[in-house]
Amino acid sequence: MGRERRWLCLAFLLVNVTTLPALDSPYTIKEGETLFSIARKAQVPVDVLSAFNGISDAGKVKVGTIIHVPAAYTVKKGDTLYGIARLYAVPITKLLELNKLQKDSRIKEGDRLFIPVGTASPAQIAEQPAAKKTEPAAVPVAASSRPDPGLVWPLSGRHEPDSGKIPGLVFYGAAGDVVRSAAAGEVKWAATYWPRGKLIIIKAADGTLFSYGGNREILVNVGDRVSAGTEIARLGENPEGGDVKLYFSIRDASGHVVDPEKFFSAKS
Repeated sequence: MGRERRWLCLAFLLVNVTTLPALDSPYTIKEGETLFSIARKAQVPVDVLSAFNGISDAGKVKVGTIIHVPAAYTVKKGDTLYGIARLYAVPITKLLELNKLQKDSRIKEGDRLFIPVGTASPAQIAEQPAAKKTEPAAVPVAASSRPDPGLVWPLSGRHEPDSGKIPGLVFYGAAGDVVRSAAAGEVKWAATYWPRGKLIIIKAADGTLFSYGGNREILVNVGDRVSAGTEIARLGENPEGGDVKLYFSIRDASGHVVDPEKFFSAKS
């Protein structure tokens, strides 16, 4: 459990974040950037970004300052403010304060809520049992020559080893390309995780974790069970600019990084 938590933090926060209590993404302000421009790129209101970082004057943030971008949660049918607070292990007062809501505020499907400091880590969320849903999600399954394919590459086309801090593969595609689940499993994470776009984590029955970053649209919900080849996302624009990319990583049940190329070869 501890190894899985450490890997998820490293893979998705891009730094060693053992000292960071929040489910957030660190970012260093570069020359020519402002808190306002970062807020636009991260799709977070500047007042929320300021409050999250304890910044009193958004216009006076200097180059080199490290800020943290909060994770965003898209409200689903049947959600309540108290239920979301319990899911992320955060006091309801903090959730209300960051999102400028009152206890009696109404939320509706499609609303975006930002998760305040003091939440569980992505690994802790992944380890929680799926919450009961009011109605099952309809998950489209890709056609296959076999009724139950063992493994499916998440995206067709050119790919190469990720040269950054996240171990795995980078697939190059176009905005809107279909991203498929590499293996059967349960969706444990499905939310915006800047600067990797929208991130999905799927846990196979044997404990292997598959992560898919760089998405524009998520087609599954936490708790959904998917098959190899299920359409789980649509590829999106890279939040940091440049080519449209899918960031694909695998970690085995014992917490070790797995080379996707070797993993697929061994299973074929």
